[in-house]
Amino acid sequence: MIYPTDYGIIPTSELNLNKNEVCARLQTSRDTNLTDFSLLISELEQNILCKYSAVRVPVILKEEDVVGCGFGEVKSVNLFKNLKGCNEAFLFGVTLGINVDRFLNKLSFTSPASHFIADALASAYAEAAADKAEEIIKGNLLCRPRFSPGYGDLALSCQGAFLGRINAQKLLGISLNKSLLMSPAKTITAIVGIEK
Repeated sequence: MIYPTDYGIIPTSELNLNKNEVCARLQTSRDTNLTDFSLLISELEQNILCKYSAVRVPVILKEEDVVGCGFGEVKSVNLFKNLKGCNEAFLFGVTLGINVDRFLNKLSFTSPASHFIADALASAYAEAAADKAEEIIKGNLLCRPRFSPGYGDLALSCQGAFLGRINAQKLLGISLNKSLLMSPAKTITAIVGIEK
């Protein structure tokens, strides 16, 4: 069956900032009070335009390390294990948008300390965005943990085909440079296996 691309905007108010994620990225104690960063959080939130796109694809498991999942075949023992027992998967991408990059870039010149904190906050928001997008996409389906290009032995070189399959440039404004880094920077792509 061919499924249409799912696309949407996630309101910033629906992104649940995980305090432990922020503290881990800041390399600080979990007792850190996030209200100390309330001004930065507010400024950052004003620059977030969170969008996602996703497509449901068939999964074909060949040898112990070859997986076909909608954007070509990839070699990955880790992804093979993650998708074992799945006939289908979701491919999705989610981004906080280019204005977050601009905001962080401006801070890097005006206040390196604020830039460090805001960058950690933005990364935590990106994870929150991936969590929310995954929740929307999965609905009531039982799924495997998400698995991203660049994780384990899944090469980043598959990122271009992956982004093409979810129509990321047109729908989300995501591009890929020669070093395989995505722009906007606070962007996450992932494969989520659907349990039979």
